[in-house]
Amino acid sequence: MTRRGDSQRPWTTEEARYLADHAGRLPIREICRTLKRSQGSVKMRAKRMGLSLRTPVWGMEWCDECATWRTSVSERTGRCRVCETRHRAEAHEAACAELLSAMGPRERAVYESTESRRGTRKAPGPRPRRPDTRRMGWFDAVRAEREWLTAIEEWEWRQAKRPYDAAKTRLKRMRRAVGASPRGKKSK
Repeated sequence: MTRRGDSQRPWTTEEARYLADHAGRLPIREICRTLKRSQGSVKMRAKRMGLSLRTPVWGMEWCDECATWRTSVSERTGRCRVCETRHRAEAHEAACAELLSAMGPRERAVYESTESRRGTRKAPGPRPRRPDTRRMGWFDAVRAEREWLTAIEEWEWRQAKRPYDAAKTRLKRMRRAVGASPRGKKSK
């Protein structure tokens, strides 16, 4: 009768090096499959070597338009929310330019003088700083990088939202001044 553990294979230097290189970067099942060892064996060896097998979940998507990692990208447009907001602001600015050219000289002068007196909102705070990941483990460094990218996206979105909101409000006021409705009805 054989005892449990009698058929243990000793770890080779190459296997230990592979484990050290891939621990925390590949899921444990991939490491086990490559090394042809059980999860218990890999976990025990990693523990003895002082390695963590936790693998971070990235959870970010690449936006081709702004060439940045974002929390989500629209399947319909292929844009992140920052690019989508910028795109909408450009469309509203184009509509404003079209309405401005449709105004008579007197209406345009009145509109431009009242528009120049309007104030702007306070800008969002300073840009988030990149974390120093040199003294962090792999898992914590990836998590810190993901949190920083999420904070950057939020900051950039707030930056892009300001001109979008301004253009949207400007377009609404211009339509009211000209008497044009976006749905083709006469406004009062």
